[in-house]
Parts: sequence; structure tokens; C-alpha cells
Amino acid sequence: MDIRDLKYFCLTAELEHVSKAAEILGIAQPYLTKIIGQLEDEFGTQLFDKVGRKIKLNGNGEVFYRNAKKVLAEVDNLFTEMDFVQEQNLRTISLLCNTEAHAHGMIVEFQKKNANYSLKLAYATKKEMLEALITGAADFVLCDPAIDEDISKNIVTEVVFHDTACVIFPPGHPMLKRKSIKFEELQGERLVTASKGGAMRNHVDYVFEKYSVRPKIVCETHDVNLIIQAVLSGLGYAFISYSVLAKYPELSIYCIDIDSNDRFGNMGLSYNKLSVENRNMDDFLSFSRDYFKKLQEKITVNPTL
Repeated sequence: MDIRDLKYFCLTAELEHVSKAAEILGIAQPYLTKIIGQLEDEFGTQLFDKVGRKIKLNGNGEVFYRNAKKVLAEVDNLFTEMDFVQEQNLRTISLLCNTEAHAHGMIVEFQKKNANYSLKLAYATKKEMLEALITGAADFVLCDPAIDEDISKNIVTEVVFHDTACVIFPPGHPMLKRKSIKFEELQGERLVTASKGGAMRNHVDYVFEKYSVRPKIVCETHDVNLIIQAVLSGLGYAFISYSVLAKYPELSIYCIDIDSNDRFGNMGLSYNKLSVENRNMDDFLSFSRDYFKKLQEKITVNPTL
């Protein structure tokens, strides 16, 4: 048994599928089956049970998996510490998110304070982020709504930011004469919105289904600036968070509040608890907590809305 075997085993356990694991690992399925069989022979016990076309860890497998993940985390930490003492600069943090509003500013600030780090950012759906955390494909995920903690899979979530949405209308729109609006009153209005999978879009889809509103979508994009320009040009209305509005205070005259508790949202930072003792992971986690704490302090709901 070697470290490679433990990695192969853990990924197979997480995907619950030998063929999928072999494809991701870039190896033949029979070879992966052989590796797992050798582990079972070495410990004298079956580690998986067959459930239809999938496999699932049995009781012995669960014990083996938990301890294998700890070993892999310690090995990763060993390499990180050796890089640190040798002053090597190749330190990489991978982050997945479903919000465009804060990710770029976060990256800029992190790189200013940590020039010796490389921060890899990619957008993903909530399902993709959860799978990446479990398999180790991502170090951290920034998700709105926050991903639920799952101690059995070592997934920890910290709610790092609370935000509130309002509605921005084109100049001259009749709704701007009001102080607030209900979601139901947006029926039939043209909507400019984020693309599917994004944080704001997830929330929009949820509330419209809850309030039986059929949105009339005329434009979809992850670009916040493009959404704002589309609204100001008269294409339709959009939802915007107060944290974004704080960057463009001149837009407040085109915004009105939403009369519903569903205007609130929570952003969570999730990670695998076995990785947090790693120096790189701990540095980024500390930075993130501080970054969002300061950002939260800056955000106050505009009393004129």
C-alpha cells in the first residue's frame, strides 16, 4: 500500500463509482479495481458493498476512509511545510464560487497581501462545488446560499457575509414612485438577470417559484456591470444587492426595497476540515474571515430606499 493507493481509494469512495473514478484518474477501470482489491486483501476485509450499479462504503470502509483522508491531509501538509521552509513560492489556492459580486475584489486583496500565492478561481454550480470539496478538487468554495455542513464528509461551512437585495428599475419607471415592492408585483415586468447557477439567479428562481411569478427574462449574464447598463438603458429591471449598490451609490435613486424576508441572503465559505491545518489553507481562511468582516461593516442598508 502506498499514498497513491489511498488517493485512488478515497476518490472511488467519494464518487461511489469505479468507472467514473478511473476516468478522472486517467487509468483503466480494471487497474483501479485491482488496487482496491489489493487494499481489501491487505486488511483482510471488504471495504465496499454493491448497491445497484454503484458501490458504497460498508462499516469497515467508512473507518478506512476516515483514516485514509487524515493520512492524505498530513502528507499534503508535509509538502506544504517543506515548501515553506525552503522558501519556495509555488503556493496555490483553488477557489470555486457562484457569485461574481465579491470574488474579484477578494482575489485582488488577497494577492496584494500574499504575492507568493497563486489563487485559482472558477465559477461552478452548488452541486459541482460540493463534489469538488469532497473529492479535494477545490480547497474552498464561496457559495450563496451557504452549503450545508456535512461532518461525515468533513465539510465545514462558515457563514461569512449577510446581504440584502433590492430592485433596480430603468429611469422613469412608474415603480420608482414607491418605497417598496412585493415579489408578486413583478409579474409581467421584463427582467435582466444573472445566468443560471449564479448566487443571485438561484435566489431569484427560488422566490419566483415560491410566489408563483413567471419571470419575463430578456437578458442573462454573469457580468454585473452589463446588468446595470441594460437596466439603465431601459431593457428591464434587475435585482441588485446592497453590497454592490455600495460601490455605485449614484444608482440608489433607481432602486426600491423589497417587502419580504426573502430579500435576505447568506454567503458561506466551505472547506474540508482535514485541510485547514495546512499552512496555505489556514492563511487563506484567516484572510477570508477578515476580508468579509470588514466588508460587512461597510455595508449598511440605504435608509432612503
